[in-house]
Amino acid sequence: MNRFTKVIFLIAIILLVYGYSCRSFGIYFFWDSKFFGWLLLFIGFVSYLFGLNKLRSNQGKKILWIKIGIGVLLLGFLIAGYVTFEFRNDDAYQTAIEYLKTNSQLKDEIGNIQGFGLFPCGSVTTVSFNGSESGDATFTLTVRGDKKYKDVTVNLKKTPDLFWTVSSVE
Repeated sequence: MNRFTKVIFLIAIILLVYGYSCRSFGIYFFWDSKFFGWLLLFIGFVSYLFGLNKLRSNQGKKILWIKIGIGVLLLGFLIAGYVTFEFRNDDAYQTAIEYLKTNSQLKDEIGNIQGFGLFPCGSVTTVSFNGSESGDATFTLTVRGDKKYKDVTVNLKKTPDLFWTVSSVE
């Protein structure tokens, strides 16, 4: 393992520990470090596989499984990136954001909403039948208030007659 990969793994572990610790101990600074830690851990694995590929090919050993691993990781990264950034344009996500901005219970708990985390997680499932669309959506995102931050999960439903509506907030 080369020095670059070791440094990436070390930084990733530090960011992950900080990201989970700040939630546990009520430190309201850089909550997105958890996401960046996972991202760097992923980059570290890809870097490790590239180094292993180079080492094994120089030794004349088989590298097919390493190339498949690199391909799967890179494809997964591209899909995850696409899905994450598509959420921001989705009607369900916009409905969730607008609901959270006006939720008085959340405002009482965290103060005036300053913003949201950089990277939402979740899923959107829709079904179309005879031109009518229905579905479910779940988003987990960080809400930043002026008093504190909070990770919130918002569940939404869409029936053929209605737009997206929030069914629960956890």
